[in-house]
Amino acid sequence: VILRFRLLVLAVHFVVSTRAFSSTRPQFKYMRIAESSIRNLCILRRMAFDDEEETSPFSDDFIDDDEDDEDEDEDLELSHSFLASPLSQVWGQDGEEGDGWYPGSFSRKENWLEDATEETLDVENVPLGSLTEDDVESITGLMAAWVRRRSFDAAMAVERLLKRVIDDLRAGNKAIKVNTRMYTIAMDAWAKSGESEGASRAQQIHDSMIELYKLTGDSHIAPSAVSFNTVMNAWSKSQHPSALEMAEDLFDQMMESEDEGCKPDVLTFSTLLDVYSRSKDQRAVEKAEAVFKRMDSLGIQRNVYTYSALQNVYARSGRKDAPEQCMKVLETMLRLYKNGNVFAKPNCVNYNAVLGAYSRKRSRNAAEQACAMLEKMERPDFDGGYDVQPDRLSYALTIYACSRCPDVQYAVDESERILEKMEERAAIEAQKKREISSAAPPTVSLDLESFNGVLGAIAKSRKPDSMSRAIRIVKRMEEYARNGNDDISPNTRTWNAVLYSISRSGVENAGEKAEQILNHMFELHEKGVPNVKPDPFTFSAVISSYLSNHTLEAVERADSIIQRMEKLYENGELENHPDTVHYTILCTGWARLDDKRASIRIVDIISAMKEKHRVGIPNVKPNYRTYDACLDALCKAGDMDKAEQLLDHMLTLAKQGDKESSPGCFSFNVVISGFARSNKRDAGLRAESILERFFEYSEKFPDVKPDTRSFTHIIAHYARAKTMPDAPYRAEYLLNRLVSLFRSGHRHLNPSTFAFTTVMDAYASHKHPDGGEYAERLMRTMLKLKRKYNATDVEVNTGVVNNVLNAYLCSGNSNAGERANAILREMEARMDEGEKSVMPNPRTYALVMSIWSKMHCSDKAEQTLRILNRVKKRRKEGKIGLPSNDFLHAIVVNACAFTNADEESERRAFEIAVQLMKELLDENSLIKPAGTIFGWFFQACGRLRVNKVLKDENLERAFKICCQRGLVNDFVLDTFLGAASDDLLQRVMGDAIKEVREENGVDDWNIIRTKIRLDHLPPEWRKSMRKRNRPPNRGGHRMGYARGNRSERNETKRKPASNVRNQKAR
Repeated sequence: VILRFRLLVLAVHFVVSTRAFSSTRPQFKYMRIAESSIRNLCILRRMAFDDEEETSPFSDDFIDDDEDDEDEDEDLELSHSFLASPLSQVWGQDGEEGDGWYPGSFSRKENWLEDATEETLDVENVPLGSLTEDDVESITGLMAAWVRRRSFDAAMAVERLLKRVIDDLRAGNKAIKVNTRMYTIAMDAWAKSGESEGASRAQQIHDSMIELYKLTGDSHIAPSAVSFNTVMNAWSKSQHPSALEMAEDLFDQMMESEDEGCKPDVLTFSTLLDVYSRSKDQRAVEKAEAVFKRMDSLGIQRNVYTYSALQNVYARSGRKDAPEQCMKVLETMLRLYKNGNVFAKPNCVNYNAVLGAYSRKRSRNAAEQACAMLEKMERPDFDGGYDVQPDRLSYALTIYACSRCPDVQYAVDESERILEKMEERAAIEAQKKREISSAAPPTVSLDLESFNGVLGAIAKSRKPDSMSRAIRIVKRMEEYARNGNDDISPNTRTWNAVLYSISRSGVENAGEKAEQILNHMFELHEKGVPNVKPDPFTFSAVISSYLSNHTLEAVERADSIIQRMEKLYENGELENHPDTVHYTILCTGWARLDDKRASIRIVDIISAMKEKHRVGIPNVKPNYRTYDACLDALCKAGDMDKAEQLLDHMLTLAKQGDKESSPGCFSFNVVISGFARSNKRDAGLRAESILERFFEYSEKFPDVKPDTRSFTHIIAHYARAKTMPDAPYRAEYLLNRLVSLFRSGHRHLNPSTFAFTTVMDAYASHKHPDGGEYAERLMRTMLKLKRKYNATDVEVNTGVVNNVLNAYLCSGNSNAGERANAILREMEARMDEGEKSVMPNPRTYALVMSIWSKMHCSDKAEQTLRILNRVKKRRKEGKIGLPSNDFLHAIVVNACAFTNADEESERRAFEIAVQLMKELLDENSLIKPAGTIFGWFFQACGRLRVNKVLKDENLERAFKICCQRGLVNDFVLDTFLGAASDDLLQRVMGDAIKEVREENGVDDWNIIRTKIRLDHLPPEWRKSMRKRNRPPNRGGHRMGYARGNRSERNETKRKPASNVRNQKAR
């Protein structure tokens, strides 16, 4: 009520003053008549509030009170200012001409303030030395009106008006006085001007006033707490690097002042706390807490704005516990109010401060806490809620807290839910306002940035339904706009959020849908709809929408969007030319294509960008991202010579000081990777030369350093280079260099497990005779790095051990079997101790058994059988959960088949093979052998020197079961024909042999064996098998990890089956 009364008084005053100034000088008498009428209104005000003294609306006391209210309102605004974009427009900016202060019920000329000011400053109209006290009061009113314009021109106008009064004094006019309030208004004008040096100018005005006061002793210009607070507020808003230092200096001056009128008051402390909240000083929170506690010793009563300022200090501090600290301040206020301190009763501003702190913390917990607080604000106090109603900012901050949640699905769902609640609450308040015909603004009204915040969360979700959800919200916004709420009409930011939702949704024809929206925005703009004209972000989103579909047609459409943008700029229909970002996005889209035309097009784009930059078009110079896209495309196209030339060009630009085009880590790594994937003969060495240049570059530009990938790309190349004899040594050299750099303190070069296992694979692929020992040495190095140097990316696990075993398998080392057994025993022991990282898996046992299978020893069959039995035992004990299949059994049978030793060893190997087959062919067996294992068994029968009758007996039994199960394939047939005697063949394949004899007209068994095919056999014998070609190695069929070595394969070819041992070899 008081505030509205003051607004009415000032409004009447300015109406009268406007009319007075619009006429000639004698009409100043009407000002005095108006003043007497207003003084009568002030008497009525005194009658309504007995505890207040009567004051003139133009007296210093009245204006000072009004200034305090303005500062309190300003402090309220400052308490909100922690909220950054994109919700910077959630609350309105007060102080605009015609908004807030003047409700618009008084008609006046549009430029009344400018006209009145010029009339006042016109010395011909108002000669120097002729101002009266009434004139000074009117000038003061004009100065206050200019302050609310909040601009540089307004501040200059205020200074000109102040100078006009001072000039009158210097002209000898003793009837007037310049006072502290006029200086304070001038300082406030600069504080609100938005100028970077506004605070410095306000400080100069204050210092000159103090200096003049000390010189003249004029009490009218004595500094006061209000003047100090105004300057402090100016520094608070300035974002000047020395703002905190200057504010603290002002505070110290007030504390040291002997004048009681200059002592700090509650507004001083609130303003100083606001300075701390905006400061980047690491001790800002600590200092703010000390200042806050100091109020107790001075006996200054805190109010809600002081608490709000402290909350802002916590909210802006960036501390992890900022929301908890803000909440603690709020709980303190609630406790004090409950104990009778009415000044501590929190209002919506204090609750919003907590919500603002939650909105700054990107976590789901913060979002959930913000939603919970909003719900308690909505509930009445008797229902467990807070004794405060949420306002528009409360909903906006909660939406912002939800939209920033890392859990994108939660962010979308909750922010949209809060928005719907906000819409419902705003509709209810709007209905109530219509029913009671109230002129007061509603507490909750719809806000454009709240809608945009939800749309931003939807855009980040990358969900398939994000596009449809965004369009539904936009349709509601358009409906609000059609119903008269123009403030909610979708603007460019709204449409951009929808476009980014489309580009990230992954839907088909996203580009076409995005281009439709782009055309719709242009149509709205042509119809005169404000704030919907596409901007550079709009075109970026449309381009990204097309590029989300990685096809040549989509990239070409994106290219056409850039060309359209260029034409619009040339025709003057678009303010912004496509910039580096647009071209870089397009280049990246071309680079993703596996098309040789991509590199050609990117080179053309970069050439055009350079030409545009040369002729003066802004923001089109290629940067390192543009060049990186070109490098990527060239490497994919295999044009490594041009890629290397472009990298050299970037290095030259870097030496010339062009930081924007200087190569980064990706630039070097993509060229290294391109050479590593290349089939060029010297690709590895050229990749190493790029790495050397990388190190040289990092010495001059320490921010760009080689990483682990710079090494692993080349190491992987050498691992694949099977025709390069020294490839494993080159790979290990690079690995040792990487390890050495890491040990010497280059922590960013953290060796990875992949780097070590790749070198192990290099030795294995080259079948290095010492590959197993080298791999085991590398494994020990990994353990040392992990234990001694805390290498976080290195871990010796089952996969690493398997790589070591694979290196032993490929090495042909005579000690490979014993080393494999020792490694397996150690893995089992560590597993039994509870270390699960090195638990043997099926591949581990298969590798160890395959190593023994390839060994040149007489007991290989027994060794593999022991491991198989150990697996069975550990499975029975529950120590391992390996699946039950015939894979390990097949390796044992393979070892039996390739046992090349004395007759006793071969007999023992045959017994093992027969024993295993009996287990597998038993009706109660859980393991059903595949056709391959039958083939290995038949080969064992054919190669091993055993009794013919015993061999035929087992061959016949196994072959009949194989036929019954339909498992006969080329490999099974081939091995059976090589192992069976003529009599056995006649018994089991009589019909097939008869058919072959009739077809070929031969009786020679050797020829018959070569002519029998699967087609000659009954179809049910092969019903469970797909027809395939001959096995890759007739004597040593490669199955899984069981591979016969070269000597075994040769021996297989030399050694005939036992039934034709005395005949001519086939």
